[in-house]
Amino acid sequence: MFQSCLLFLFSCALLMPMEAVAATVINAGVGGNRSSQLLKRLDRDVLAKQPTTVVLMVGTNDRLNSGGFIDIKNYRKNVESLIDQIEAAGAKVLLVTPPTCLPELLFSRHDRKKYDDQSPVARMQEVRSVLQDVSRKKLVELLDFHEYLITHKIADDQKTSMLRNPANSGVKDGVHLIPAGYELLAKLVAEKLQAGQFDTTTVACFGDSLTKGSEQVNYPAYLQTILNTGK
Repeated sequence: MFQSCLLFLFSCALLMPMEAVAATVINAGVGGNRSSQLLKRLDRDVLAKQPTTVVLMVGTNDRLNSGGFIDIKNYRKNVESLIDQIEAAGAKVLLVTPPTCLPELLFSRHDRKKYDDQSPVARMQEVRSVLQDVSRKKLVELLDFHEYLITHKIADDQKTSMLRNPANSGVKDGVHLIPAGYELLAKLVAEKLQAGQFDTTTVACFGDSLTKGSEQVNYPAYLQTILNTGK
């Protein structure tokens, strides 16, 4: 009789829903960073926090910031090294392709002559292609945010664009996202993490200003809310 009661209680315990583990999302973005700078601060800003998942989005400053371009081959080597070190530390990587840009707005801040060898749009397309290839060869999940924005026609100079421009924000930018863009990115990242069964106990979002955002609006903050509330 006693053993039967124990078996009954044990069966009931198994049927009880497990308490969900809250997700902690770390914003490890730094404005202006290139892939080489991410490598230098990887241990301190990411691996030291023992993440279970790292969302890696880098490449905009490598290829668009005229203050010091990084050759596409070196960019690739840096991304591969980041992935290798992150995975060696026990975390899973989700690669994200950075968005395209609006050249005429970019040229309001950078000398257009520095892009004579390759247009800004072609540079970001090349970054996308490199990340796609790295994803395939290293068997790493990829969120193609770059293509999503273009396919849905929300990466132009119109008011509906997710890229900051005079029509939607009064700002000549063409590279960074408006608040709705950061919210969209968080939603897409959350969907990818859930579909790929990533461990979201501790998620480090690693990248440049597109990751950092502002104190008021940034995609890691939106991501934490979505992962913990489903909204």
